[in-house]
Amino acid sequence: MRVKVSLMGDVCSPVPGLLTTHEGVPPPAPVPLYPPNSPLPCVESPTPMMWPPGLALQQNKLTSTVFHKSQFIVLEEHDCGHMIPHITIPPANIKLPLDMAFSKRKVMFTSSKVRANDAQVAATEMLGPPVPLPMLCCGSPIPIPNGYPAFNSLHTVSVGITIGDILAGLFAIAAEILGEVLSGKLKLKDAEFDKLAAKLLGASAPKEWALKQALGALTGCARIAATQEGKLKVEVGSGYARARAWQGFTRQGPQILAAVGINAGNEQRSLALAVNPNSTLSLQSTYSEASGTGIDRVQHTTTSGTNNRPADDKLQSTNTRATVVDDGERDIVVWQKTTTTLAGGSATSTSAGYVGSSFSEGSWGTPL
Repeated sequence: MRVKVSLMGDVCSPVPGLLTTHEGVPPPAPVPLYPPNSPLPCVESPTPMMWPPGLALQQNKLTSTVFHKSQFIVLEEHDCGHMIPHITIPPANIKLPLDMAFSKRKVMFTSSKVRANDAQVAATEMLGPPVPLPMLCCGSPIPIPNGYPAFNSLHTVSVGITIGDILAGLFAIAAEILGEVLSGKLKLKDAEFDKLAAKLLGASAPKEWALKQALGALTGCARIAATQEGKLKVEVGSGYARARAWQGFTRQGPQILAAVGINAGNEQRSLALAVNPNSTLSLQSTYSEASGTGIDRVQHTTTSGTNNRPADDKLQSTNTRATVVDDGERDIVVWQKTTTTLAGGSATSTSAGYVGSSFSEGSWGTPL
């Protein structure tokens, strides 16, 4: 089975009609418009996969050295991210700013057999495989799997997916929905703090956090069982929090990798140790810093041979910049430069750029 890749400029949105549901709280009035916390139809704005707020918060997961149509390719764990415009029906809803501040449009399916930049390539498409492969959109009382990129079926590059990939993605969606349902039914959420402070911490009560981490670990186990690849990851915090710590265990076929990391504001650091199939060890440190206009990333990988002597040493520096040019069409210009230095001092450098419109009807990916 083949799925077309998704690119950073692909416009995605809920289907059909841009609609999800979000719980509403009417403003104070003599006669409430609707009962508090009742699910309301909600129109969500289309966004490109590379959504600027999600890029600044490092929620976007994109290739840095692999391109198609001069654009970066979407990878596993990609989330368009926060600040997606919403409007409920009726629009009088004082909870709406909070819904937009913590919006989500997340990739749930990946190709376990195709990797780019050490990550699985995302798989999301409405047409093509035997079943649709949706993204998981934010919603309340539960998230809704109804997000799709509009035009990735027109791309010429595709990746293979297995039945295991499909089952793993369906399990991941079910686990996230189950977590929200159980949190409400078992009253794990603290009603007084289930607001901004709780969302910044990633959960409104310790029991809710523990439940969601357990379901996340179960999802990782299911993915490893179905595809022989997957991640077990435990994390605290959110995209906005000043500090976000995580640790994970990854199985990539015969390779086993353990990693720890921390996000502090707009900085992200991680350290990973990999056991390779040829009995060598690789130690990789990664540092990245994000801003509203792009990301600077430095990755240093050292591989030790079987005799415990360095067998390979690679330093890669990537500079990505996105600038909005508001000339009536809100064009976005993106430049990226990657420099790789190998042991011995040899170095290579590549650069790429494109220009595109942030409007859904605009044209993305025109090379510069």
